[in-house]
Amino acid sequence: MEIIDVTPKTEADWERIYLEAFPEYEQRPIADLVAMSEQQSGTRMQVITDEDQVIGVLYLCEIGVAKAFVLYFAMDAAIQSKGYGSHALAILKERYPEGLILEAEETGQQAENEEQRVKRYAFYMRNGFQDKQLLSENSGGVFHLLATTEDVSATEYLQAMQTLSIDAVIRRAQ
Repeated sequence: MEIIDVTPKTEADWERIYLEAFPEYEQRPIADLVAMSEQQSGTRMQVITDEDQVIGVLYLCEIGVAKAFVLYFAMDAAIQSKGYGSHALAILKERYPEGLILEAEETGQQAENEEQRVKRYAFYMRNGFQDKQLLSENSGGVFHLLATTEDVSATEYLQAMQTLSIDAVIRRAQ
């Protein structure tokens, strides 16, 4: 398995997985994501491949040299629950040993996709993420902030969101 930058050959697969995996309110225009990855240092639009087949997508903002905020992470629905997502996260944790931070949709809100939210949250917990006990409100949703280390701060998260031109407000989880 490899995690590599998007190329013209992998753009269509990135777009397909992205559009299938994320609710419309969380999606940003793909042209904006491409432009930001080309213009903002440390902003990466990537694909996860296995034997040259695109099996997942990733969009992240590096925080310094060894930390990153993951804005989008999704595996192709056709290969979910086969260990590929866990393997991809293990690669990212090696690549960013000082910490990864990401968001998982707020659970316990009787949302239409509550079961999916709970599964996603549990997946990240199984893969070494910790709930920072902070909620972020952005892009029309509320999200748990999860991180792989204690060293990732809310300030760094907000800096990454600013780099990505996303307005976010953080509050303590109750």
